[in-house]
Amino acid sequence: MSSTEMSSTRSPAVLLALILLACALSAPLPAVAQTPAEGEPTPARLLAAAKSWGFQLHKLDPDTLAAAPYDMLVIDYSRDGKAALALTPEQVDKIRIKPDGERRIVLAYLSIGEAETYRYYWKWYWGWFFGVFAPRWLGSADPEWPGNYSVRYWQEGWQKIIFGGEDGYLERIVKAGFDGVYLDRVDGYVDMAMEKRNARGLMIAFVKALATRARALKPGFLIVPQNAEALLTDASYRAVIDGLGTEDLLFGDDVNKQPNEPKSIASNVVRLKLLTADGKPVFVVEYLDAPQEIERARRRLERYGFIPYFADRPLDSMRIGDLPDPNREAAKK
Repeated sequence: MSSTEMSSTRSPAVLLALILLACALSAPLPAVAQTPAEGEPTPARLLAAAKSWGFQLHKLDPDTLAAAPYDMLVIDYSRDGKAALALTPEQVDKIRIKPDGERRIVLAYLSIGEAETYRYYWKWYWGWFFGVFAPRWLGSADPEWPGNYSVRYWQEGWQKIIFGGEDGYLERIVKAGFDGVYLDRVDGYVDMAMEKRNARGLMIAFVKALATRARALKPGFLIVPQNAEALLTDASYRAVIDGLGTEDLLFGDDVNKQPNEPKSIASNVVRLKLLTADGKPVFVVEYLDAPQEIERARRRLERYGFIPYFADRPLDSMRIGDLPDPNREAAKK
């Protein structure tokens, strides 16, 4: 969720981030398509021109996704989150074409501030005996999301998992043909501020290193973080990203579907407008289902210059239009 700005000072840990960046750049690069076809708009231009978007992470079906009308989609790289059902380049290519034949942007979800137990990299024994066998970079369990663990994202072990050679998470996404990544838990630096004085600066360095590696693999690769609006006050961070996704800007920051405090909304809108002033889009997802609230929220978000999408919080289906599918809602009861 939206995070509060944290103060930071320079520390020797920045040197470690620079060393990791150099290691990432020296890793071998797999062969991928390097440039768009002649006359085709670049991914960055397509993203900046997007007027609508959709967001789904679970129960993915390539045919259903391809039928969605949105200009930009955020999905998992796998149909069930695991490597065995990872989407193929052919499936990603199919999803990339809208029903009207126009090209759209497809971003892969990638959590960089938390580890997930259902991912290919997770070792079953890490959770045994109070974490005795866990790697040094693995932190504590997330009480709100079972199966998720905080990470010491500045450490080499975690960064190698995210972009560490041909088998890295980022490399898998690039090989599958995605246009970019949608980075979650960037705001994990807030949780690590007590442990690491320069947690904020190290997260910015991490995102920059990931972006550099990604664009060495595939020029024009898009970097779209989620949340961590406070980082937008850093001009160098804004320069390296292509847009931002934000959850719960108006509702649900503290209590699901309840309005947020006006001061919190206002401060985040100011930060987000720093990015739109740079010509980069802001995508907002609100987890609402009441028609009147959705309509008011849509009008308000569009007045800010942001691109809204309304979803169910589990993100296990994609709404076509603002309101939930009544047939699906009836099936839940």
